[in-house]
Amino acid sequence: MRGRRSATLVAATVLGLGGLVGIGATPAAADPPGGTLRGVYSDGQFCNSYGSEGVQTGQWSWYYCESRQYGPTAPNFYFLWTFTY
Repeated sequence: MRGRRSATLVAATVLGLGGLVGIGATPAAADPPGGTLRGVYSDGQFCNSYGSEGVQTGQWSWYYCESRQYGPTAPNFYFLWTFTY
């Protein structure tokens, strides 16, 4: 009996802490007007080369790679936004 109570208490605590972490997380970037998120990359050079290739092949009119860092020691992420006009 006692083991079941402690397991229930541990599970409730873990679920509660998971909710707190989820509440504190930063929201995802919203699509800019007319833009489409094509991918998220860890390398800025690859993001720009892929965006440029899409323009050259006519897949989209223009693009930009938005750099974001979600913490002082976290790595940068590059969001490839494309636009077709």
